Amino acid sequence: MDGEDAIAPALFERCNFWAGARNENNKPISFGYVAGRGLEHGYMEDIIVHPDYQKMGIGVELVRELLRESERYGLEIVSLKYDPKHKNFNLCSGGV
Repeated sequence: MDGEDAIAPALFERCNFWAGARNENNKPISFGYVAGRGLEHGYMEDIIVHPDYQKMGIGVELVRELLRESERYGLEIVSLKYDPKHKNFNLCSGGV
């Protein structure tokens, strides 16, 4: 394994759950996950949308789906750190 293939197994071991989307050619275009070992607290990480698909609402829906799944999973707190340049995206996705 090399590159992304080497990262995937370790990444999925620490995920509580993940979500993503694929385009019409079945190629991945977005990905994000919630990790954490706490019973009530999770960390949303690596919210990624391919540049060709940004500004289409895909990232916002991805974050909202991860928040819905967090609620179903029983997480009462979900933390997300973000670059200040993405503040508007965070607010549109339901963050504060």
